[in-house]
Amino acid sequence: MPSFTSSRRVVMRESYQPSAGDATRMRAARACMDAGLEMEDTSRMPDWDGLRIFLALSRARTLAAAARKLGIDETTVARRLARLEKEMGASLLERAPGGLALTAAGEAVRAAAEEMEVAALTAERRALGADRQLSGRVRVTAPEILGRYFVLPALQAVHVRHPGIAIELISTIARLDVTRREADVAIRTVRPTEPALVARKLARMAVAPYVRRRRKRPEQIAAVGYTDGVRLPLRNVEDRIPSGRVALRTNSIATVLEAVRLGWGAGDLPCFVGDATPELERAFPGDKPDWLDVWLIVHAEVQRTSRVRALVDELARVFREGAALLAARAST
Repeated sequence: MPSFTSSRRVVMRESYQPSAGDATRMRAARACMDAGLEMEDTSRMPDWDGLRIFLALSRARTLAAAARKLGIDETTVARRLARLEKEMGASLLERAPGGLALTAAGEAVRAAAEEMEVAALTAERRALGADRQLSGRVRVTAPEILGRYFVLPALQAVHVRHPGIAIELISTIARLDVTRREADVAIRTVRPTEPALVARKLARMAVAPYVRRRRKRPEQIAAVGYTDGVRLPLRNVEDRIPSGRVALRTNSIATVLEAVRLGWGAGDLPCFVGDATPELERAFPGDKPDWLDVWLIVHAEVQRTSRVRALVDELARVFREGAALLAARAST
């Protein structure tokens, strides 16, 4: 990363009256000065967009990952970082084993940048919460299996009644940050701990290990597991099969389903999917399934928005009607 130095001091205009947003940017500039970085004048105070890119890089640790997160190309990320470092008069990130790392100057700037992020997100959520229009974008995230069989029908019903609502469905088992508005509504199997988030229990979902019918002898069966950070059941299948061998890991429930169907081995699946797949059977028929609670999560300030409220109500209805299917009562 290029490093720039400056011996010029900050020059304040007497007539300048800072707004609330400018006051936060001034704190960012002051953090730089406290770290020994000097900026030319107040017109060169770091703007939120540049600091937003800097924060994404500090968290993702690679240009490619930050670019994907921001939805822009790597060249733009690198160019905006270089501009910010020039304004700051120092390098904020440096290459290190495992990716980019904060320099001493970067550490000094990060706290102020995160303060700006909180202020920007708070303003955005409050504006959204005051919106009574049944139009505009709503972003929903859910594991792909739940997204396909439960969330999508709910979204379809909302779309028919309120075509002005633009819905974005992110089918992933990864935990998107609702507080940072990576999603407006989240369907998860873990209750959040953040005080600003509102969680509503929708249903209970049964989960069990499945194998392909006409399977091999128990000692020959391998596991189809989930990648680190993804725990669908309370008990992992690799801990339960005699061989303890893992043939494949993935972060996708749909991929586990297909791998088990193809005969890779035993994998943990929601029972409403495993029981309905003719080629599969439960690996341990005498065992009771594990249970996961399904939660609907939304930010307290965002839930007042009319379009989000319409979506939340429809999701609650669909999951309520599908509770017996999720519990797989006929098969337990």
